[in-house]
Amino acid sequence: MKIKAAELAKIASGELSGDAAKEISGANGLSEASESDVSFLGNLKYMHDALNSKAGVLFIFADTDGSQFKGKTVIKVKNPQYAYSMVLGIIEKERINAIEIKIHASASISPKAKIGANSYIGQNTVIEDNAEIGSNAKIFPNVYIGRNVKIGNDCLIYPNVVIRENVKIGDRVVLQPGIVIGGDGFGFATIDGVNRKIPQIGTVEIGDDVEIGANTTIDRATVDVTRIGSGTKIDNMVMIAHNVQIGKNCLIVAQAGIAGSTKIGDNAIVGAQSGVAGHLKIGNNVVIAGQSGISGNLEDNEKVGGNPQMELNSSIRLRAVMRKLPEMHKDLIKIKKQLEIKD
Repeated sequence: MKIKAAELAKIASGELSGDAAKEISGANGLSEASESDVSFLGNLKYMHDALNSKAGVLFIFADTDGSQFKGKTVIKVKNPQYAYSMVLGIIEKERINAIEIKIHASASISPKAKIGANSYIGQNTVIEDNAEIGSNAKIFPNVYIGRNVKIGNDCLIYPNVVIRENVKIGDRVVLQPGIVIGGDGFGFATIDGVNRKIPQIGTVEIGDDVEIGANTTIDRATVDVTRIGSGTKIDNMVMIAHNVQIGKNCLIVAQAGIAGSTKIGDNAIVGAQSGVAGHLKIGNNVVIAGQSGISGNLEDNEKVGGNPQMELNSSIRLRAVMRKLPEMHKDLIKIKKQLEIKD
C-alpha cells in the first residue's frame, strides 16, 4: 500500500493539516510507528506518545488542539480509531487480493462440487459431492468441506477448518483456523445405566458477514437447525451447542459456552468465559458480563453478571465486598471474642 495523506483525509472524511503529499505505506501504534506509517490518538491519556510519535500521519479527534502537533501531518476526524481501521482494511484487502487465483493440484474436489469464479483453493483441501462454493472464495490449505455444503460469495476460510455435511454459510463470512462447524451435538440418553447416543441429524446455518474465531465449535442440531444470525462476531474457543439460535449483530467473547436449544436475541453481548444454560430465552440487547453463569431467562435490555446471575451493578458491588471477606472475617472473630460469643 502506498497512499498520500490527502487521499487518507478524503477516505476518512477528515480535515488535513500538514504535508498533503506525505506518503504512507503501513500502519502501526504510536510508539512503534515510523515515517512511513499512519497511527492514531484514540485516547487523550496517550497524548504524550502521540506528540513524540514518529508516525508520518496521525488521526486525531476533531476537537483536539492541532497546534500541539507542530511539524506533524495530522488528520482531524470524528473517530480516530475508526479512521485508522479503514486504513487497516485497505491493507487487509491488498493482502487478500494478492493471493493467486488457483486450485492447488493437491486439492481433492468432487466432480459434483461447484466452485465459483475467482476462487483460491489451497493444498490438501477436500471438497465433497454437491458442495457449492460462491465466487471470490479464499479457502486455505487443509480445509474439509462436506457433502451438500453451501458457501456464499467472498468468504475467507483459513487452514484446518472443518465444515461438515449440509451446512449453509452466507456471504462474506470469515472462518479463522481450527473451527469445526456441524460436528455432532452432545446428545446422549442414559438407558439402564448406559449412555446411548442420540443421532444428530440436523444442520447449521450461518448468516452473512459473520466472523468466527479460531478453534470455536458450532454443533449441528439434533434435528432442524443451529443458527447464527447475520453480522454476529464470535471470538476464539467458543462452544455453541446443538439447536442454539443466536440473533443478528451479537458479540460472543472468548471461551463462552452456550448450551443446547438456548435462543439469544439480536445485539446481545456474552462476555468471556460465561456459561449460558440450555433451553433459555435471552432477549435483545442483553449484556452478560465475563465469567457469568446464566441459569434463567433474560428480558430485553437486561445487563447481568455473576454466578448466580444478578443485575450487573449489584454483581460488581458484591465482588468488591467479596475481596474484603478475609479482613471482615478476622474483625468478626475479634468482635465475638470481645462480646464473649461462642460458636
